[in-house]
Amino acid sequence: MAAMSLNRAAILTWAFLVCASIATGLLIGGKGLSPAIVVSLILLIAVFKARMIVLHYMELKHAPLSWRLAFELWVVAAAALILGIWLFTGSAANCVAP
Repeated sequence: MAAMSLNRAAILTWAFLVCASIATGLLIGGKGLSPAIVVSLILLIAVFKARMIVLHYMELKHAPLSWRLAFELWVVAAAALILGIWLFTGSAANCVAP
């Protein structure tokens, strides 16, 4: 019975990852949104995908709290740093809307 619930969790995680990948593709091809919003949304999707992979497939959700907290802080800090550098160095201003 426990194996069935693990399989169900893996399938649901996989389905989320597929949907998130499709959403990323739709955002890239979408029209009408500013490039800064598109990049921000894609980065947010990437953060959630990274969390799902590490927590569920690498089973960090069963690790000690200190490991999980370190990962959670790292992924948020990395995303904030990437987005901050992109926004505040003028890279966002150089993008043109499709």
